[in-house]
Amino acid sequence: MPTPPRRPPDALQLAERRAVGVRIRHLRRAAQLSQEKLGELVGRDRQTIRHYEHGMTPASLDDLVAIARALGVPTWRLFYG
Repeated sequence: MPTPPRRPPDALQLAERRAVGVRIRHLRRAAQLSQEKLGELVGRDRQTIRHYEHGMTPASLDDLVAIARALGVPTWRLFYG
């Protein structure tokens, strides 16, 4: 059975995605890591980290856990600051 087409994210989803990205960027800078170095630590490229930080692409749960570990913070910090 074919998968139904995905709906585009609504305004609330986009706002939440951007908020998580802002937290990732803040924590990454506080840890003095470049996007490239964080990407290496989590197995993604710099462009993917940039997309996460700018809310252009939603990070998977696995990626969020890996990012939190690389930044030395609990995963919930990415959601609640």
